Amino acid sequence: EIVSAQRAQAWGEVARRVAHEIKNPLTPIQLSAERMAMKLTDKLQPPEQALLAKSVKTIVDQVSAMKRLVDEFRDYARLPAAKLQAMDLNALVVEVLQLYGEENATVRVEASLDENCPMIKGDSQQLRQVIHNLLQNAQDATEQRALETGQTQGIVTIETRWVDAAQRVRLSISDSGTGFAPNILQRAFEPYVTTKARGTGLGLAVVKKIADEHGARVDLGNREEDGVVQGARVSLSFVPNEGGQAG
Repeated sequence: EIVSAQRAQAWGEVARRVAHEIKNPLTPIQLSAERMAMKLTDKLQPPEQALLAKSVKTIVDQVSAMKRLVDEFRDYARLPAAKLQAMDLNALVVEVLQLYGEENATVRVEASLDENCPMIKGDSQQLRQVIHNLLQNAQDATEQRALETGQTQGIVTIETRWVDAAQRVRLSISDSGTGFAPNILQRAFEPYVTTKARGTGLGLAVVKKIADEHGARVDLGNREEDGVVQGARVSLSFVPNEGGQAG
């Protein structure tokens, strides 16, 4: 744990520097490409126009991808201290899931919310980011497995449960992907550890930092059936706020 914390601190410094160095030139690059297209398109023959449009689109798309990476670096390096207040975790999940309806979700998300969950102490903005990170990871993994195997695409599930024996509120997100490899399970919360072809590997590192701020325990593992991995599951367990049910 000490080594992991030292790595996280070192990577935080790297993230700050990278975000600063990369962010400044991105907007001028994009604007210059768009300005070229605007000034030159009418002066070119159709074949050259098509080449220019394709090239500009490539530049703009790659700049957008770089901006997303910079945002991840910034979020990890500058994550503010959590402002904990009594909150209804179920209500937050319902709010976030409005963005994952059938009209804009690449993978179907099903919810199972325990009405017996009491209120917790949390920072709603940071926990909203946690839910988004985990849902997006779960969707990516589920979609990737379907593409690789040719099987029918699975679903993502998000659930809350009041675990009476542990006196904790548990939030779990499960996918239908290929699961975590053993080497990833050991280091999943360290920055830049990822199996994705695209991405920084900062998603779970941010989740861990936010969980620590909330005094929450994070568990991750694989869902298995008859010894066969059916996907992954990530769970956060929160200490309830004193007094009141979430309903």
